[in-house]
Amino acid sequence: MNGTTTVSLVGVGGQGILLAAAVLAETASAEGLDVKASEVKGMSQRGGSVLSTVRFGEHVWSPVARHADVVIAIELLEGHRALGLLAHQGTLVCAVTTRIVPGSVLRREDEYPDDLPAAAAARGVKLIAVDAEALAREAGTLRAVNVALLGAASVVLPFAAASWQRGLAAALPSKILEVNERAFALGRDAVSSEEVGP
Repeated sequence: MNGTTTVSLVGVGGQGILLAAAVLAETASAEGLDVKASEVKGMSQRGGSVLSTVRFGEHVWSPVARHADVVIAIELLEGHRALGLLAHQGTLVCAVTTRIVPGSVLRREDEYPDDLPAAAAARGVKLIAVDAEALAREAGTLRAVNVALLGAASVVLPFAAASWQRGLAAALPSKILEVNERAFALGRDAVSSEEVGP
C-alpha cells in the first residue's frame, strides 16, 4: 500500500471511540504499517463530542491530517458534523439509528438533522448507513456498537481478516472479546457490495 490513509472516529463520550481507535491502530500495526494516532476528548465524560484519528501507511510523519479518507461515526449528529472532515470522495460509515439528542435540540433551539444522505451526496461523500444498535444487540450487547461499525468499515479498509482478529485481541479484554468478534462479523456482513462500490 502506498501513501497514508487517515481514519477519523467520532461520537459522544461513553460510546467507545477511543477503544475502537485502539482496535484500528492495532490492526494497522498487525499489517506491519507505521501508525500514528491523536484524540480530542473534549467534554467526553459529560456526553460531549469525541474525535480520534488513526493514520497508517508505510511512513506516517504526523498524527493529524487536513482531511480523512474514512470517518466512522457512532452517532448520527456527529456523523453530520464530521462530513467536513472528509476528503472529496471519502467514505462515511455512520450508525444512522443511534441518536443522542443534544441540549440545544431538547430546548428547541436547533433541529436534529434528518438529511444525512443528501448532505453526504452534496459533499461528494460515499455513505455507508448501518443500524449498528441492532447488530450489537444481535451480537449480545449494545456496548458493541463501536465494534459493529468497525466491522462495517472493514470493507473499505485495506486489512486482512487475520489482522483485524489480531487487532481485536490486542485491544479488547479477553472477557469481552467473543461478543465483540460477533459484532464485528455482523457489521462486516451488513454492508453490501453495492454500498462499497467499485
